[in-house]
Amino acid sequence: MTVKILSSTSTFKGVSYNTNKMQSGKGELMKFKNFGYLQSAQKVSPAEMKTFLKVHSNRNTRVQNKQFHAMISCKEREYNKKELTKMAEKWLGKMGYGNNPYLIVFHGDTKNNHVHIVSSRIGNDGKKINDSMERIRAQKCMLEIMERNPGQECRKILDQLKSFSFSTLNQAKLYLETRGYNLQEKEDQLLLYKYGLLQGELSLKEIKHKTNAYTIDKARKKQLYVLFEKYRKVYCSTPVPIFEPLKGNRLGKPKGYRSEMADFLKEKFGIDLVFHGRDGKSPYGYTIIDHSRKIIFKGGEIYPLKNLNQEETRDKVKVINFLFPSDISAYKSITSASDTLFRIKRFPENRAYRLKLLSILEDYPNLQTGLEEYKLHLLVNEKHLFLLDTQERFFIRLEAILQNKEYNRFARLWEVPLRNGTGQAANLESGSDSRLQLPIQVDSENVLPHASGNEYAEPDRETVSPLPTFNLDIHQDVDDEAMHSRRRNKDKDNKKRSIR
Repeated sequence: MTVKILSSTSTFKGVSYNTNKMQSGKGELMKFKNFGYLQSAQKVSPAEMKTFLKVHSNRNTRVQNKQFHAMISCKEREYNKKELTKMAEKWLGKMGYGNNPYLIVFHGDTKNNHVHIVSSRIGNDGKKINDSMERIRAQKCMLEIMERNPGQECRKILDQLKSFSFSTLNQAKLYLETRGYNLQEKEDQLLLYKYGLLQGELSLKEIKHKTNAYTIDKARKKQLYVLFEKYRKVYCSTPVPIFEPLKGNRLGKPKGYRSEMADFLKEKFGIDLVFHGRDGKSPYGYTIIDHSRKIIFKGGEIYPLKNLNQEETRDKVKVINFLFPSDISAYKSITSASDTLFRIKRFPENRAYRLKLLSILEDYPNLQTGLEEYKLHLLVNEKHLFLLDTQERFFIRLEAILQNKEYNRFARLWEVPLRNGTGQAANLESGSDSRLQLPIQVDSENVLPHASGNEYAEPDRETVSPLPTFNLDIHQDVDDEAMHSRRRNKDKDNKKRSIR
């Protein structure tokens, strides 16, 4: 979980940012609380929200920037919108804002589900709410809510490291870094930092003792070589850089490397390949963390990196992933596929297929342009439409992603049977519904049940009266940190606002 304290302003721009998100279908109002007389109103405009917050904040004339704006984010779709909202409410209480007017808005249009919180820094008594060391307190409060003890977690990680065999200090450091720790050597100790605080330490003498006792496991070395040689012919083994996503589909700094083969080995066998390189250039080496046998190898002593960079096309087998076994026969009949390996795999929630399909219908001059932009393909047989994601190698029936009315918009274009009734598909993405009406008083919830028998069903949705007109459309927002544009870009201390 990540908690960010965003910029403070005197004009409560955070309200406009989030209500515009809602109107563009990329946000959903989850909580609207402690707004006095506005709570009983059926419709509330952003201007009315701002006015109420300003009047509330004017009890204190000494504080200039009175807006409190924060974001709570989870990894990918780890938590749904209701779970994040409950965490946000508890967090507000611990931070001292629970009795203040506040709104919580869920954003599900990025890789990571997250909620934005907008409130006032002025309490009901006219005093400024304590903001001393608030960035560190913010993370501490979240850890308490999640009932996590970072010190205890650190001790468990160190115990796990001690159970591994490794040959160098750098291998031990790499293992700890992959678990999210910042490291510092001081005297004879290796210090482990996380969430901005010291969480544990490890004796360098103890590490040296383990490296001196290391002997390579020759039997495991042979097994790994055979695995690499086998699956290099099935999956692409060439490492490619991963970049930080920025607003407007731009790429930021490289943050690591991956390959199809590396992804498969980690998922199937618990073998983690960590490639070493700079500035997104070709890696110069790699390390193997074998979690199943608890051994850390130098990559070169198992399998040459140059072999991973050489594409093996002679025996290459095409791999297609499916959610439903019944879709395999449809894929075969449509494509007449041969030399193809079929796998049943969990739904890739981070791909946000539903949002992309709706965007293709509404944001592009024609369907083909939109499909090419997202690198998607629509395939059809006599009765159904199917989505093929060539990047993820995922094939799934369209009706499992879209609601009936949305599916029928595509079905009419391809002249396949329409879906009748008002029910919806078993929506597999846990993000916000981009076409739902937006709630004002979410405390009076009118919810729909989960889709029965489907572990991937979307969390409950609320349907109440919509907010009045908004006008800003934020397209493909990836980076919420770009929110206040030039003003935030000039903030030299922006990095200090993020505590991981």
